[in-house]
Amino acid sequence: MKNLSQIVTNGLQAVISHPGHDEKQIAHYFSPDYQQIVDGHHLDYAQFVQHLAALKSHTSQMEVYVKALATEEDTVFTHHSVAVEKSSGDKSEFEVFARFTLAAGKIIRCEELTRMVSGTADDRDLGSRK
Repeated sequence: MKNLSQIVTNGLQAVISHPGHDEKQIAHYFSPDYQQIVDGHHLDYAQFVQHLAALKSHTSQMEVYVKALATEEDTVFTHHSVAVEKSSGDKSEFEVFARFTLAAGKIIRCEELTRMVSGTADDRDLGSRK
């Protein structure tokens, strides 16, 4: 079995950096009981899948860069950035601090703070857009 940090980093790459919206990949890394709290907004699994679909429909490319990572028991903390290119060609970048909780080899919870580093005001909600 992969270690927890590999599950998180592989999951981020699969669902964010991969160009297509692939619900099988989402289900491979994220539990159906998944809960996410991003900047005070709560998303359940279905809303998370909807959020990822919305991101893919507004972007042509997203790339995750993990800057730092720490693992303790069932928890993985990441400091990562996401570079975004929208379908219009506009670019933005986000800095993310996240705490992932895992069980049975899947991500069951994420609590994150997302800050837009660059981009237009319209992009501020990309971290939780549905």
